[in-house]
Amino acid sequence: MKFTLSFLLLTGGVLDIQYAFSASSDTLFYNYVNSGKIVGTQWVWQKGKGDYYYYDEYNDRGRGPSLHTHITTGAGGVILSEDISGVDYYKSPVRERFYVRRGKAYWKNKFENDSTAFKNELYSDINGPLAVAELVLKMLQTAPAGEIHVLPAGTRNFKLIASTAITEKGSQRRHTLRLMAFSGYGGPPGYLWFTSEGRFFGSLSDWSSLIQKGFEDYARELYVLQQQYEAKFYTDLARRLTEHPDVGIAIRNTTVFDTRTGDTLAHQTVLISKGKIERLGSAAGVSVPAGYKVIDGSGKFLMPGLWEMHGHFSKEQGPFMLAQGVTNLRDMGNSFELLHTRQLIREDSLLGPDVTVISGFIDKAGEFAAPTGVLIKSLDEGLKAIEDYKEKGYDQIKLYSSIEPGWVKPLADKAHSLGMRVCGHIPAFMTASQAVDAGYDEVTHINMLLLNFFGDTVDTRSMGRFFLPGRKGYTIDVKGPAAQNFIRQLKEKHIVFDPTLCVFEEMYVDLPGQISGKYAPIAAYLPAEVKRGAMTGGFIDKDSLIGVYARSFANMESMLKELFDNGLTILSGTDGGILQHELELYSQSGIPNAEVLKMATWYPAKVSGKDGLLGSIEENKVANLVLIDGNPLRNMQDIRRIYVTIKGGEIYSPKAIYGEFGWRYY
Repeated sequence: MKFTLSFLLLTGGVLDIQYAFSASSDTLFYNYVNSGKIVGTQWVWQKGKGDYYYYDEYNDRGRGPSLHTHITTGAGGVILSEDISGVDYYKSPVRERFYVRRGKAYWKNKFENDSTAFKNELYSDINGPLAVAELVLKMLQTAPAGEIHVLPAGTRNFKLIASTAITEKGSQRRHTLRLMAFSGYGGPPGYLWFTSEGRFFGSLSDWSSLIQKGFEDYARELYVLQQQYEAKFYTDLARRLTEHPDVGIAIRNTTVFDTRTGDTLAHQTVLISKGKIERLGSAAGVSVPAGYKVIDGSGKFLMPGLWEMHGHFSKEQGPFMLAQGVTNLRDMGNSFELLHTRQLIREDSLLGPDVTVISGFIDKAGEFAAPTGVLIKSLDEGLKAIEDYKEKGYDQIKLYSSIEPGWVKPLADKAHSLGMRVCGHIPAFMTASQAVDAGYDEVTHINMLLLNFFGDTVDTRSMGRFFLPGRKGYTIDVKGPAAQNFIRQLKEKHIVFDPTLCVFEEMYVDLPGQISGKYAPIAAYLPAEVKRGAMTGGFIDKDSLIGVYARSFANMESMLKELFDNGLTILSGTDGGILQHELELYSQSGIPNAEVLKMATWYPAKVSGKDGLLGSIEENKVANLVLIDGNPLRNMQDIRRIYVTIKGGEIYSPKAIYGEFGWRYY
């Protein structure tokens, strides 16, 4: 079972009434809650002993699942069958089935059709509802040492973290709740709430929560308590995995990448002290002071730490980002909790890159509104939101898809008057060209550029912003007059571009049964559950269009190369992916590797106004560095082989970080 909750919940959809009325009178109802608003539902009921039914749905700007699940259990609560049908988050048909017959387990989903001898294992479903967690908990509580094997591979375990009591409003009944941590997924623990009777109660997060109906007002209170215990896990992790050199660090006899020129300097020694680069020079000419920790850089490649320029930081991602060489992050939209989170990172209480740039997220309130940030109902509210963001210390403004086109220029003018940049999605019924004329400094996502060629009647709030470029993106002639005129406009206005190419690779070319592109180079190192998840596929449309989408993705790569060839500044961002793979895609598109590395180091620092302290290896700059066991100038996949990450003069071992979560490493 995957206990994950989408962070992109917006509005509740319409229930399948025929199916809903088959529920019994003792049905338990749960609500998805986002920013205090109910945005979806989950139902759970029984028709007999060991006979469970579930309904799960929400609507996120035209996306979101609608799923029916039927489960039967046997002796000891062992799950003997599970049948899931409906549509997934991208509205693709779901037909997933698991059952046990004559001592053998069978399962079939969109990429597996397998069987094995059954030994009371738990089938790890792909599309199951969160409320199934209570059945999983029953199986775990009766398993030896609280651990159970899962099918097709892996293990699951749990731990009781805390108990608390709440009073039900209206009846004054007291309820004891228990917080459980589930592990075994190849990442940090997942936290779920249960009643004292073992019924699922909720899954809580800062953005969106699923909680038993009638208790929505308790979501924040319980989440604050949950955070206290989560914080201990992450603080302990940071303590174990952060190395604080007593005096300084010497990286001796290494090859240094010069991000200004794209050249390398061989046989260099770099000295680091008090979080800064103290000295850079030839290995023969630089003496290592007494007490410095010496790292042998022979045969290795030293470059500035990578910048993730399109992140939405969460504490679960932090350790992996450091292991992947990301030392600096531009957050493109988050809750106000991020300000506190950034401070925890800087105090070494939380593992993660420095959150160097923060975007103030603004969208218009409504059915298709964004899941975070400030939602406005008028232009005046938008202008006030920009002032508030500036006062809180935000660096730039990000506009989203529901913003009225007529509001863009006054909002951009306001941001510019306060020294803030403007970037984001292209609002519905507006083209990228129009947004640039209205004041955008930067466009995010490659699909937003392709949509420019289909006019200003496109509703970018819905799934159409993905379907249209997928179905017709291949028709755009990137060297034709329309594209060249648009590119000329972007260049004349010094527009920066954040393509997040990996997002569209996943949606356009990652097919079920094939390992995802972002994991392919490290498939041998993945935990069983992560590897399986990497093979579920992300393709969003009909099978008959697979070839069409592949051609459109290839044209996205061609557009990216054309932008580069015309001198536009391109920034490395993933919107939640693996930054190293984004760089691999840039290289695959034909951009020289030295320029690709600049897109993740020098250009982000320069665009962010931080090039005086970051983005290059120079004396007196912040010591944010990665030492690579390879040479990404020759082979971009070597960017995966991070030997050491250094952030602010502190040392992190990627191998040790991955090992904490059951990953192997080269």
